[in-house]
Amino acid sequence: MSFSALLDFLRRELAPTPGRGSAAFRLTLACMAATIPIMTHRIPEALIVMIVMYLITQEDYAATLIGSVLGAVGVTIGLGSALLAWEISLDIPWLRLCFIVVFLFGGLFLKRVLKIGALGSAIGLPAALVMIVPDVFPPRPEVMVDFVLWIWWCVILGLSVNAGVQLLLSPGDPLILLRGVLDTRLLAVEHSLRRLAGSVAMEPPAISLNTFEIVGMSRPLALLKSASIIHRWARERHVGLAAIITLVDRLVTDAIALEALAPLSSAEISNQHFLKVADGCDLTRRAFAELRLPSPSEWTALAVEQTSDTVPPLMDMERTLDQIVLALPGCFEDPGVCGAVSDEKPGLFLPDSFDNPEYVRFAIKGSLAAFICYVCFIGFDYPGIYTSVVTCFVVALSTIGASNQKGTLRFGGAAVGGGMALIALVYLLPNFESIGGFWLVFCAGTAVAAWVNFGTPRISYGGYQIGLAFYKGVLQGFGPAMNLTVIRDRLIGVFFGLTVFGILELVLWPVRAADVLRASLAEILRLLGELARTGAGSASQTVTGDDVDEWRRRISQKVEDIQGLIESSKFELGTFKLSEVQKFVGDAQIIFILLLTLAHERHDVTAPNVVRAAAVELDDAMAAALLALSTRIASDSQPAAPDLEGMINSLERHVAVCTNAPGETAASPQLAECSALYRSLVAAIKRLSMNPLDA
Repeated sequence: MSFSALLDFLRRELAPTPGRGSAAFRLTLACMAATIPIMTHRIPEALIVMIVMYLITQEDYAATLIGSVLGAVGVTIGLGSALLAWEISLDIPWLRLCFIVVFLFGGLFLKRVLKIGALGSAIGLPAALVMIVPDVFPPRPEVMVDFVLWIWWCVILGLSVNAGVQLLLSPGDPLILLRGVLDTRLLAVEHSLRRLAGSVAMEPPAISLNTFEIVGMSRPLALLKSASIIHRWARERHVGLAAIITLVDRLVTDAIALEALAPLSSAEISNQHFLKVADGCDLTRRAFAELRLPSPSEWTALAVEQTSDTVPPLMDMERTLDQIVLALPGCFEDPGVCGAVSDEKPGLFLPDSFDNPEYVRFAIKGSLAAFICYVCFIGFDYPGIYTSVVTCFVVALSTIGASNQKGTLRFGGAAVGGGMALIALVYLLPNFESIGGFWLVFCAGTAVAAWVNFGTPRISYGGYQIGLAFYKGVLQGFGPAMNLTVIRDRLIGVFFGLTVFGILELVLWPVRAADVLRASLAEILRLLGELARTGAGSASQTVTGDDVDEWRRRISQKVEDIQGLIESSKFELGTFKLSEVQKFVGDAQIIFILLLTLAHERHDVTAPNVVRAAAVELDDAMAAALLALSTRIASDSQPAAPDLEGMINSLERHVAVCTNAPGETAASPQLAECSALYRSLVAAIKRLSMNPLDA
């Protein structure tokens, strides 16, 4: 990356985004408030108080409270386990080494298999670090126990102060925040379309489209997760809301592409065409404000499959808006169609936690790298680089791309934060003699770190590292900080840890993000194909509601995994274009919801045998088409796909004959609805098969 490209990247990433300033202010205030009890009661290890604030603080109160409780529980379990391990192994060095490995492996394994992976880190990392304490400090039991208890108290203090400030100043309801996020995105898309049409009637939005493209889906998906916990309405419509988030993000991507193409194509498109799509965005936005979708009676379909006089991004926007309005209302009007998140089987672990060998390999790689770093800093008698062990633990992620991104942000943040601390120690703090002067410097450094911390996933972890390195320099004790070696040692430790882990990750079971994404997309198509065949409603009607619910749960989890993979691995998507992946996932979610709706409708319809036979044949054909797509993505082969168009035409003819036949009028509306669902499914599968994702 050139220097000008780096400056452009930083300019985009550091630009204001909705809520960023207020969130940075709250975190800065919380950190400053925590210094009062720290300095009043001379609490050691003040750095930990600041660390947990950066890790836990969230925009909505549900995520803040849940994170605080889980953080306290996880750290308590981890430190308690370490104290018990000390009791057993403090005088037996080899046994203590075994406990270090066990805690590292256990923490990394839990980080991958728990539904809330941060809980695994909260348990394993503190426990492993406490087992290293005898190698850093004199092994006096009473001193070490006091040290562990102070760590626990610092964690609780940080969680309590942060939760208090967040709840007092920002009691944000996640559902309201989610509605606002979707509204601002649709407003930005609408303004872009009206501007391209030459209309300047509406005021420009405060946030640009490019900003929303950078932010991606991470923030709305996090808000949806919190909203589903505390709101039954959101919980019952979780699948539909997740699809809306993907489709709205797709609208943003298409609008940006349309702006880039506008100088070349605007002459070929009438202003009315732009305004028609803009009006669709406005209608959808106003409906969202009322927690509903536009009704079919107030909506005119925008997309015409035969249209060829427009550019692809605008055509895709028309189709996306039609999908939102025409395919998703079933989930909102009757939540039983898609099912609620609360229907999932209770448990802390992912369904394949103890069956997938990838989780064990992940834990082995991270544990081995951390243990190598531990042996090296003990062997060279250089305990100041103990951060190399922490580095191996925290940068251990599911793919090489995600790990590289986090490692880059960790080292870059440590360098920037260390530079800020160096300036503060050498040039600023010596000129102040009061607590007010210290607070001025402290709050300025915290504000910088907090601003970066509340940026997009591409840069937010760097903000946490800036703050950590800054506090490590300025919070060394209760008097003037004079030791600059802690900054140097931290940089060396981070660099050494990144080097060791990077080598092991490339040598030992390397996992590329593009390969994982390809396999996940193929898997979701396979599951959709099996759902289509299971929902085929065989002539004996052996498929139950519980069967459909089980498929719904499995596919919902896979969609969530893919969305998270897209957001966390933007540095290494390999051969895939991000915009095409987003379109692919959106179309797959539409197919998923249509299949669920069809399975729900089928239970209420008594169809003639000839219609049922045609429907079963079409179900099998759709399943075969989806499985063929899965094979094409997984292995680049080109299996033959069935003729869906001919089969849907046959089904529609049978439905028309039965509808017009005497004595069949009672079931006619239901048969027509099922026929329309089948037509929508066939169109969605055809669009999916034309996606150039595998090119």
